[in-house]
Amino acid sequence: MDPEAVQLEKQHVHKVYESTAPYFSDLQNKAWPRVRQFLQDQKPGSLIADIGCGTGKYLKVNSQVHTLGCDYCGPLVEIARNRGCEVMVCDNLNLPFRDQGFDAIISIGVIHHFSTKQRRIRAIKEMARVLAPGGQLMIYVWAMEQKNRHFEKQDVLVPWNRAL
Repeated sequence: MDPEAVQLEKQHVHKVYESTAPYFSDLQNKAWPRVRQFLQDQKPGSLIADIGCGTGKYLKVNSQVHTLGCDYCGPLVEIARNRGCEVMVCDNLNLPFRDQGFDAIISIGVIHHFSTKQRRIRAIKEMARVLAPGGQLMIYVWAMEQKNRHFEKQDVLVPWNRAL
């Protein structure tokens, strides 16, 4: 375990999400089209995990599959639970699921929050562990290569504005 990486994530990711969770209740309601299509393409009866589910916006996209969401942030999990989603608090690096248990997994806007390459790899390996043979894994990360954007570093500070 890398104590410095854990501390960085605690301070700059976990505390931020815990303090801003109430604002995500209204802001995170529209599913991204490619993620929606991925979920709708899953076979009826499939078991799908949303690792880093936040408020659970993807958990009810396809009523023909069974979904389970998990997130490190308790307040976001509570919002998802209040929306009728089956969710739990858990650590992406130590998923509390049996090996090869899910037919599909999504992890949207999560991996980039891990502070080191080794921790990102570990998170991906952990998702692969709980994915059934032949299953599908969709990982989305925020792209730096955006039209009309010119970033000089990997990390970019995006100020939080509650007034949005």
